[in-house]
Amino acid sequence: MNRSEFFKNLEQGLTRVPKEERDAALDYYHEYFDDAGPENEQKVIDELGSPAQIAARIKADSAVKNLGGDAKPSMKKGISAVWLVILAIFAAPIALPLAIGAAALAIGLLAALIGVVIALIVSVAAFFIGGIAVIASGIAVIATSVPVAIFSIGVGLLTLGLSILIGILVVLAARGIFGGIAKGMNKQLNKKKKGDDINE
Repeated sequence: MNRSEFFKNLEQGLTRVPKEERDAALDYYHEYFDDAGPENEQKVIDELGSPAQIAARIKADSAVKNLGGDAKPSMKKGISAVWLVILAIFAAPIALPLAIGAAALAIGLLAALIGVVIALIVSVAAFFIGGIAVIASGIAVIATSVPVAIFSIGVGLLTLGLSILIGILVVLAARGIFGGIAKGMNKQLNKKKKGDDINE
């Protein structure tokens, strides 16, 4: 495929896109080819992918943008926009599995992290309850052996103190980690949104 065939196929794929958006997209890709130079024409075609995939993405972007611009979008336009977005996703066969894989990995890591935090909280609670039990046993033997009672109460208080300290650290660490994850996800969404705004 050469440049003229690429643009012929792209124009055919963009027949249902509003004229100004179609012209803007074609101008963008003409400039892209011009910047690369004639010697890199085939490299650019390989880099961009098929004109059908590009047209599907442009149609989906256009449908979503036009849907958001209407004060009262019709149900037909909404369904049309959803279908165009779905078609754009399936037009990029590499992007879908990567996106699904990345999402599954992120969900798996988040679930593992939640599991670790819950396990730490349960462990801290168990140590806390154990400390209370050791203090109670120390109080129970105070009449028979004062040194054993003092030792047991001391160990119980030490266990209670450590469990409270570790519990506070676990809660602070969990807040920091989950807050960092939320900020990171928000940053990625904003970066993607800014990239989409620049492309518009």
